[in-house]
Amino acid sequence: MEGTLFVVTGPSGAGKDSVIDAVRDGGLEFGSVTTTSTRPMRPGEAEGQPYYFLTREEFEEKIEHGEMIEWAEVYGNLYGSTKQEVERVRKKHDVVIIKVDPQGARTFKAMIPDAVTIFIQPPSLEFLEKRLINRASDAPDVIAKRMETAKSELENLGSWDHLIMNEEGKLDAAVKELTELVKKKKESRYP
Repeated sequence: MEGTLFVVTGPSGAGKDSVIDAVRDGGLEFGSVTTTSTRPMRPGEAEGQPYYFLTREEFEEKIEHGEMIEWAEVYGNLYGSTKQEVERVRKKHDVVIIKVDPQGARTFKAMIPDAVTIFIQPPSLEFLEKRLINRASDAPDVIAKRMETAKSELENLGSWDHLIMNEEGKLDAAVKELTELVKKKKESRYP
């Protein structure tokens, strides 16, 4: 039996990585899907750490042959999840957690209907903007674009299986909610 796939999504800056990392640090065991990318390998990286690296031509071939579940172009590089990688991880683990943008999450849900989608929600747009600015990793025009995208995402919350609020200073509450959700789904599947 394949493991349950949890697709964690939300706007940029909502704290998806922080929540997932803290869930793992809290002892919940789960498999992770390694993303495939066309971006060049950086010093200290290796194949599969943190990505599977392909040339643009190889990646586009996988798209053409229907081997990608979802993919997107980000700053001139392609990133995505291969069907083969998702199947490999689901066969190996009872629980699989993957983090993707909302568009990718919708594609996962369409292709894998039993996937559980979880939207990590910021307490407000103002909070989200402050977090993006404090991260200091994006130019002002990129932050403005991320905020515009976030606004439309926050207007369409009904399309997700679960919403988890990640409030400032309350990471533990979001972590607890995700952990309990995963455990409950796992118990219902493996009584």
